[in-house]
Amino acid sequence: MTSLLRYHFINYLRTYKYVPPFTIFILCLVVNYTFTPNPILNSYSFTAIILFFLMGWFTVTLFHAEDEGQKVITTLHAKSRTRYNLGIFIICVLIGLFLSCVSVIYPTLIGAFGEKPRFIHQLLGFLSHFSLAVLAIALSAIFTRELVNNKQNTWWGVLAILIVSVVIATLKETILQIKGLIWLLPPVRFSLEIMSSEDSIKSIPNSFYWQFAWIFIYASFVILLFFLLSNRKRK
Repeated sequence: MTSLLRYHFINYLRTYKYVPPFTIFILCLVVNYTFTPNPILNSYSFTAIILFFLMGWFTVTLFHAEDEGQKVITTLHAKSRTRYNLGIFIICVLIGLFLSCVSVIYPTLIGAFGEKPRFIHQLLGFLSHFSLAVLAIALSAIFTRELVNNKQNTWWGVLAILIVSVVIATLKETILQIKGLIWLLPPVRFSLEIMSSEDSIKSIPNSFYWQFAWIFIYASFVILLFFLLSNRKRK
């Protein structure tokens, strides 16, 4: 698996498809923290949403880094399509992990906040970024060429599901009136609710951990669905 991960990563670097989303990520960070001081959690919430959208971009370009012919050869070396796709998911998660750390550490290093962030701020900031990054990876993978034949439909599908996920988060009260529906929809709202807390927060309520956990669990279910649909499509 290590060799497969190394191959996926090096091959992705050679495509330069990561340049546009990574450039936008850096620009958003720089622009967001150009004027100081900034509120801590609200600022982290904004960059977490930016990362949420950009991870969809990274995910699609990673899954489409190889042409169909090369993909067949790589799959043969990987010994299974499942192993091949699992390697891509791992690379996506590692990218999300790296960018989440940058999003939290960068403003701290340049002193962009009105007060020095405490560990609780940085922990919430990291969980907010990383949980939404993993959720974006899961949702975007459903629209990659592994399941969607039309490349144009892939990009429209990814953009639509990510935008709808954020819009749903703002319509929480309306959706709650439909019993049970709230648990079927992408839980972006949990991250936004948590990050709307005051910067004076002294401790993390246990409910916050459960909400972050549900985002990861939901993403895991979607990834599992991806593999089930992928295997079913090949039969």
